[in-house]
Amino acid sequence: MNHSSQEWASQARQPGQPQYPPQSPGPHEQAHVPVETVIEVPNKRLHKYDKVAPGEPTVTIRQAGPGAGANGEPLAYVHVAHDAPKGGRRARPPFTVSGPNGQLLSSVRSVGDGVYEVHGGDGAPIGRITRRGGRTLPWPRRVHWSVQPAQGGESLSGEVGTRKAWAVFVLISPLYFVCWAVMAAQGAIWLLLGEKGEAKKEAAWEMEPPTWTRWRSSGAAEPAVEYQTGRKYRLAAPRLDPRLAYAQAVLHVWDRR
Repeated sequence: MNHSSQEWASQARQPGQPQYPPQSPGPHEQAHVPVETVIEVPNKRLHKYDKVAPGEPTVTIRQAGPGAGANGEPLAYVHVAHDAPKGGRRARPPFTVSGPNGQLLSSVRSVGDGVYEVHGGDGAPIGRITRRGGRTLPWPRRVHWSVQPAQGGESLSGEVGTRKAWAVFVLISPLYFVCWAVMAAQGAIWLLLGEKGEAKKEAAWEMEPPTWTRWRSSGAAEPAVEYQTGRKYRLAAPRLDPRLAYAQAVLHVWDRR
């Protein structure tokens, strides 16, 4: 984290995003995440950020879970520049996270090979997020995420999917490919008959790899951040700065296909 505040603040100003004066989150932003809350981070628009109208948020981070209502209270807005280069899983495009009132909460950018630096609205570093990739053979090595706060807070780490879930996934994968081939053939038949809607239904089915991820510090029994499914994350504050939690959730859900 050897970038100056001025350098990062200038690089965080991406075209096609609303510009807010740098500022540190006030007391109400720091306390925005209660003792425990659930947030939802949709990922479809992240993969299609270049099609989002300039100035519009790419993703809205909302409160989820019991009592959140049908749509959920907006907690933050993620902005990815319309012309940002596509960097892939090892280097996602830079993005900013702003609060409900437009205040800049954080800026996130890749510094190479799965490492991201997170700076606050005032340009000061608040943490580093690292992604280490997995492999398929000879045995699935799970993707590993780690979050290191800049001010000496507890370091968190988590691996995507449990060992048992990956074992089951590997065992049933051959059956999945057989089912996929059958459904693809059915979809082709529907397409030949002119039923595009039915063909899309057949092609939409897919089997996702295990996703359950729990970020915890060394020796801790309970996770500080937990993801099970549905693009929803459970945050246990104040163990992790909400700005870091939001950045990690965005990067993690962006990693899902």
